[in-house]
Amino acid sequence: MSIHFRLALLLCYGWSLSTNGAQKTFIVVFMENYFPQSAATFQLHLVAHSEAAKINVTIKNPKFHQTVYVGSNNSTMLSFNNQYMTTGNGLATGKVVTVKSDVDIYVFGFNFVSNTADASFILPVEDLGTEYFIFTPGSGDKKQFAVATGVNRIEWVNVTVSGSLTYNGKSYSTGDTFSFSLAPHEVIQFQSSTNLTGTRIMTSAPVAVFTGHACYSAPGTACDFLFQQLYPVSDWGKSFIVVPLANHTKDIINIMAAYADTTVKVDQKEHTLQPGSHIQLTLDKSIFLNSSKPVWVSYLSQDTNDPFLTTVLPLQITSQHYKFVTDSYFGNYIMIVSQASSPAEFFLDQKPLSEYSFFTKEMNGFRIWEVSLGKVHGVHEIFHKSLPFSVYVYGFETIISYGYTTSGLQLKNPVFNCFPHGAEFHLPLILMSKAKLKMTDVHLEDPTCQGTQKGSFVVINVPFNRCGSKVLNENGKTVYTNTVYGTVPRTGVHRINFPLKCEMESNKTLGWNLCPQVKDMVSMGDYNVSLKFYKNEAFTDPITIFPCKVDLHSRMYVEFQVESEGEDIQIFVQDCQAAPSLEETEENYNVIREGCPEDTTLQEHPVSDQRFQRFSFHVFKFYNLKEVYLSCNTIICHNGTSPNRCTEGCLRGRRRRDVHGSTEHLKSARLSQGPIIFTSGDPLWKSHSAHEVLTYVLIALVGIIGTLSLTGLMILRHHYQRKLKNNST
Repeated sequence: MSIHFRLALLLCYGWSLSTNGAQKTFIVVFMENYFPQSAATFQLHLVAHSEAAKINVTIKNPKFHQTVYVGSNNSTMLSFNNQYMTTGNGLATGKVVTVKSDVDIYVFGFNFVSNTADASFILPVEDLGTEYFIFTPGSGDKKQFAVATGVNRIEWVNVTVSGSLTYNGKSYSTGDTFSFSLAPHEVIQFQSSTNLTGTRIMTSAPVAVFTGHACYSAPGTACDFLFQQLYPVSDWGKSFIVVPLANHTKDIINIMAAYADTTVKVDQKEHTLQPGSHIQLTLDKSIFLNSSKPVWVSYLSQDTNDPFLTTVLPLQITSQHYKFVTDSYFGNYIMIVSQASSPAEFFLDQKPLSEYSFFTKEMNGFRIWEVSLGKVHGVHEIFHKSLPFSVYVYGFETIISYGYTTSGLQLKNPVFNCFPHGAEFHLPLILMSKAKLKMTDVHLEDPTCQGTQKGSFVVINVPFNRCGSKVLNENGKTVYTNTVYGTVPRTGVHRINFPLKCEMESNKTLGWNLCPQVKDMVSMGDYNVSLKFYKNEAFTDPITIFPCKVDLHSRMYVEFQVESEGEDIQIFVQDCQAAPSLEETEENYNVIREGCPEDTTLQEHPVSDQRFQRFSFHVFKFYNLKEVYLSCNTIICHNGTSPNRCTEGCLRGRRRRDVHGSTEHLKSARLSQGPIIFTSGDPLWKSHSAHEVLTYVLIALVGIIGTLSLTGLMILRHHYQRKLKNNST
């Protein structure tokens, strides 16, 4: 007798690294903006995460203390005038803004003055570090950075200069070093007319470091403020996707190294960097950046009347959940970088992202969505149900703009989900790093049951019938338990200890379905293989929102692509099926089998680049079926291995050995896309039997190789034979 389960409750206990009950602390600096005598304003936005927060904000000089209460998922804003600003070059006692909360919160700083502004996400104290490299953009007299501490004394701060600095009346130039200490709540600000990029900061304990420009000049601008909190070297990364914000063509990125002989590869060009050295690039298109050692990447938006500065986050710093703030004075935008396949999988302010105005790009297996929010004020929330992603927030007005990147709090918290036949535990890599453990040190009760890395998490599957899982019966509920351990090798010491528990009621129906997901892009090491639908014969207007509504009498265009830097790679579509679901059913209809068209409505669109295959098909509708999916097997071959499976072409009615029998290929991938929904009906279909209707529709819709007549089939066969002959010679 089968038993159905309903997810009743999921609990995650016992986090040995948790700071439950401890306050969450931030330290912030109101850096000099424009001219000290101007009416500069610093806005501090405090955003509660999932619990109501009691937050204390303190400044020593001038004295300020306020306790604010922020409801769950709400925010508040405190505004400070320029008497709290850190001005000039030198030490400022008591100017640090200290924020302490009893629960997790987000903190954002907006620095305003007439006609210029910028913003930054503020890092919590636990994310601060002891090593930084300074970046100061552009020309002008007031390039600046600041080093600040909270309640702790910093015994020593060592500065290795790049450019020129003045400290205690003495001048220092490139290569010189000097040291100082910081008392609690002190901040020291340095200003210079020279470029300070590459200046190294080493400290005895974690500090907060802010950088920018009080009066930056760019083409078409006079004096603009730039502001950003720097990430410590420990949080730098090796892989980045950098996309021009708002379709800009003159923005600038800087790539800086911390380690000797760092090799940075950008668009097939390699650069070798030493500690503190950097390269500057004008960003007129999206780029993928790889580095042999961790680097830091800045983004300077100057393709507007008011520049802003932000940090480009490495691909490993991601989360599934973010909150951020916008101001109604600006036309606000966000940019999402993710491996998710559909905007409908994201929820922005409780609505699917597909309901917003956006445009999308694709690069190296990632999708980028730029979403227009309009002139809105307040706190926003965005999350994805299963995949981590990055978010950039920015806004523009006639002569003023801002921009920042934000980190999601769930980056540091485990994620635990119960399913009908098992559970999934997502352990952030940052927790493992803090515990000084490797991935192989993390396991379930059965030490052989370990996890695999996915993005910034280690994912551990927790089956209910093995790996040490226990089954209990409590008050008529079936309870499954296990534990995730992080164990020091060759010892019994557990630095991580997460008891897991899933409670499920018996004899109840599951309230939701676990369905196979569309995979329209598959990453295979050096290659990404994709399946796309297009709206026109030019293959210039991709369909990105699904379900896709298609008129009964229209034509669909389908493209397969393997992304490869070399042109000696080709793609071959071996099998395709269309069906009302992604699961194997009796209603599956073969469109292509063994490289041969099984459908009679096929048209191939030849492409000179063998990394592409394009087809089109006429669209009819299924009788009594709401949706149709397309699923295909593709093969990737190397031209230098002829004959191979790609050059064999259609194998219908002949044996493989008759064409030299080579099945050699590099990789294969299973792709799927959909669903397709039809928007017009025809009453005449109802006069046919269900079997006839299904046959008609499957023949038509699945024509991923549409309208192929007998002549077309002969041409296609001749095409493959000619390729085989040419490759053989």
